[in-house]
Amino acid sequence: MEPQRIEIEEDVTALVGKNESGKTTILKALHRLNPANGESRRFDLVTEYPRWRLARDRRNDANLESTCPVSGEFLVEQSDIDALDGKLSAPLLPTSKVIAERSYSNNYYVWIETDLADVIAAAATEASVDEDDVAELVKEPTLDAAIAKAKELAKTLKSSEAARSKAVGSFPAAAEKYRYHFGSGAPIEQEQREAIARLIPKFFYFSNYSVLPGETDLTELSRKLDAGEELHEQEQTVVSLLAHAGVAPEDFLDSNYDSRKAELQAAAGDLSSEVFKYWKVNTDLAVVFGDDNVSVLNPATNTPENHRILKIELRDARHGDVETNFSTRSTGFQWFFSFFAAFSEYLHTDNPVIVLLDEPGTSLHGEAQKDFVDYIFNELGASKQTLYTTHSQFMIDPEVYEKLRAVHDKATREDKEGGVAVTHVSLSADRDTILPVESALGYTISQHLFLGSGPHLAVEGSSDFIYLMRLSAYMEQNGKTPLSPKLAIIPVGGISNMPAFVALMGRRLKVSALVDGATTAAIVARSRKAAVENGVDPKTIVTIGDIDSTLPATADIEDLFAPSDYLRLYNWAFGRSVKESDLPATPVPIIKKLLDLHGAFDHALPAHALTDNQPEFFASISSDTVERFEKAFLKLNEAIE
Repeated sequence: MEPQRIEIEEDVTALVGKNESGKTTILKALHRLNPANGESRRFDLVTEYPRWRLARDRRNDANLESTCPVSGEFLVEQSDIDALDGKLSAPLLPTSKVIAERSYSNNYYVWIETDLADVIAAAATEASVDEDDVAELVKEPTLDAAIAKAKELAKTLKSSEAARSKAVGSFPAAAEKYRYHFGSGAPIEQEQREAIARLIPKFFYFSNYSVLPGETDLTELSRKLDAGEELHEQEQTVVSLLAHAGVAPEDFLDSNYDSRKAELQAAAGDLSSEVFKYWKVNTDLAVVFGDDNVSVLNPATNTPENHRILKIELRDARHGDVETNFSTRSTGFQWFFSFFAAFSEYLHTDNPVIVLLDEPGTSLHGEAQKDFVDYIFNELGASKQTLYTTHSQFMIDPEVYEKLRAVHDKATREDKEGGVAVTHVSLSADRDTILPVESALGYTISQHLFLGSGPHLAVEGSSDFIYLMRLSAYMEQNGKTPLSPKLAIIPVGGISNMPAFVALMGRRLKVSALVDGATTAAIVARSRKAAVENGVDPKTIVTIGDIDSTLPATADIEDLFAPSDYLRLYNWAFGRSVKESDLPATPVPIIKKLLDLHGAFDHALPAHALTDNQPEFFASISSDTVERFEKAFLKLNEAIE
């Protein structure tokens, strides 16, 4: 598999993709590159190398553990240049890049890469080389070639321009000091390399597995820390919570644990104030801490011993100050508070930390997810570079489209080498991958559409929309009653969606609906029931059969046309020559008659035929068609008055 380069934004980057696309793998690889939390988490060749290639590649490469699965490229800031001033043989340059890699054997490599032209220019400036000579030096393909060229120029200029010769002659010594700028094999002292490594940002990783437990055995946690054992993500969050209070698990094991608990309560209050800036669901919660001594059997000695247990509880003032265990509260609040607890060590510091959030907020309500996205972009990302993964439309802000990256697994059963691709979001990504982006964009558009206009008329689909718009324009041009210009026509994507539209939109907006009646008596009843339940006048739900007594009760919008008029549209759309005499003289909708005659067809195509043939159609439109549509417009206009 070929390595790929992922471009990361300066503030926030959102990795969007479906489940099992590789989003978590990317974050975990970055975390292992230089972890801020969970420092003991390292690569393991057996579990993390592609399984289907492990045996084969081991046979072909005896040093497979030296493979570096992740590499990070970091731009240099002025603060980095200042921090290393005097520690390196020559300064870092503003255009320098720091490269960090970690191998499967967990060896950590750091080096500097800078463009040759920039190094030559910097060394030449240090040596006060004349501009004309600099122009000659930067033409050379390597630093050694530039040094050789400088020596040659110094000899040439020695007899005619001594000062110029002396300056270019000092270039080789200046250039040698910059030799460490050229990659992993460049000469640099280990102490200097370590000084550079200390400036590389660490990666803070948080996922649903990092959520605080309701109870923690502090005795066991202290033992694991003393033994240097790897902590679970939950245990790491507990350690971070205690660190925010300036204490450690072992501090609760002595006689002063009550004062330690008081410090922890103070820290909880501080964290809660941060959390409730963004947690709006229930601001009457308070986090409290308790403890208990329990007897635990020591498996090594088979004897009981006392363990100190930390309990996290929530006091709910909204429900009589009842205290419940943290783990029994909503998973949304657990995640929210746990994140702030885990990240508290870095929240208000200038430490170079990059935040990695794996599927944040999946347990939050949609509106709460949007609030958290605002926090990520406006606050967290403003101070700490942040990457997060998601497949939720509410965790995507279409206004920052350029900060989204699509993650899609190109591997197939036949082509396992396809690997995971990370690209800018575009239509070249498969539909499933960008579905959350499409959904987020659709949600945003619909919000502006609904909330930014007047009364809304819900119709079943696009054909209804076209017929109403075309006939309304004809009425207006011919001095008859058109559809009120106040009405915004909204196709709801099918008659079955009508009750939900009336129920949800009717609470905030003035809503009416035009409903076909062929097979929808139950849906009409549900729509009217939804209207009543949400304060909408049920008379605003208009069925086609209500418009004219000559129409069947089950009439569709197509029945507002005189049969001869609709057959013209039908024949134009499908290249047929159906006559009114070909249809049975039964009191059923014309759509049903045509279905019985020629089978199923796309109802939108005759509507498009009207658009394509307007002059010809309206030149001989039936008076029955005009009369029925005018009655429809009068009835729909009345519904919004």
